[in-house]
Amino acid sequence: MQSEKCSLSIMAALVTMAASVSPGASAAELDGSRNLVCAAIDIVACADGPGCIQGLARTFDLPEFMFVDFKDKVVRAKTQGELRNVVSPIKNAETSNKQLILQGVENGHGWGMSIDRDSGKMTTTISGEYGSFMVFGTCTAL
Repeated sequence: MQSEKCSLSIMAALVTMAASVSPGASAAELDGSRNLVCAAIDIVACADGPGCIQGLARTFDLPEFMFVDFKDKVVRAKTQGELRNVVSPIKNAETSNKQLILQGVENGHGWGMSIDRDSGKMTTTISGEYGSFMVFGTCTAL
C-alpha cells in the first residue's frame, strides 16, 4: 500500500511537470526571426509509376536533421550515409498566423516546407521529374 501511494505521488509529480513544460515552440519563435532545427520523423517516397514506400530518413539517404538559417537564408543538412553537407537556398519565406512557409530549388528539384507555428509540426515536400518525397517531422527554435 505504501509503495502504491509513492508510485501515485511520483506519477502526479511527473504529470504536473509535463503540464508545465510547453510541448512545442511558441508561435512567436516560429515566425522566421529565430533559426530552427527540424527533425525528419517519417518519410513517404513516390516514384513515377505504381506506388509509394514509407520509411525513415536514413532509408532514403536523406538528412534526419535540417537547420534553417534565416540570416543566411539557407537550409543546412548533413546526410549520414555519405557524410555530405547539403546547403539549399531559401528562395521564398512567408509567415501567416498559422504557418511558416519556405520554398526553394536544389539540383533541379523544387522543395517546400510548411511549419505549424503553434505546434512546430513540419511537412516538407521535395519533387522532381521522376518522383517526390514527403517528409513529416517537427521543428523548434534554436
